[in-house]
Formats: sequence, C-alpha cells, structure tokens
Amino acid sequence: MVRAVILAAVSLAAAAALALPVLAASNAQTVRVSERSYRITLSTKPRAGVVRFVVRNASDDGHDFWIRGGGKTWKTRVIGESGTASVTTRLKKGVRYRFWCAVSDHAEEGMKGSFVAR
Repeated sequence: MVRAVILAAVSLAAAAALALPVLAASNAQTVRVSERSYRITLSTKPRAGVVRFVVRNASDDGHDFWIRGGGKTWKTRVIGESGTASVTTRLKKGVRYRFWCAVSDHAEEGMKGSFVAR
C-alpha cells in the first residue's frame, strides 16, 4: 500500500514537471527580430510577460542582440550571415526596454531602439 502511494505521488510530480514547461512555452509571445547593417526591426511591439525574441541576421556582417530593462540584461551570441538565435525574457508591464547590437560601433550607426512593454 505504501509503495503504491509513493509511486502515485512520484508519477503525479513527474507529470506536473513535464507539463509546466509546455504551459509556459505556449503562453510566450514570439517577436521576430531582423538585423540588417545599421538597422534592427521588431515584427511587433512586445507585451508584458514571457517573450521569445527570434533574431535573424539579414546582412553580411556579424551581429548580436542585447536587451536591457527592469534591472536585467539578456543577449544572444554573435550571429553570422543568415544565421539565427533566440533569447527568452520575462518583460514587466510599463517598463522601458532598450535593445541594440553591441558588435563594434553598430549601435552608434543606428542598430538600437526601445519599447515599453504593454
């Protein structure tokens, strides 16, 4: 009897652990980020909550993607020509977030922007 109770408890815990990432992933907003030489564009304005930024390098130069706000910073690796990378964040409503490419002087050349999570 004790063995059956323990087995049931372990089974329920395992099922809950497996279901949690699926539920969290389905609630995430996906924002596509396009990086071209000296320009970054977002496919939509990010909402508060879990956001997955999918970054595509559409130029010949290497680029990365940094985002900062609410006391936190996230970044991708440097992405080569036609490459992609992603970063998942949890954005807070009403907070201004800044994003940029930190490779060389790319941000100074215009690869930067900001938004307020709505």
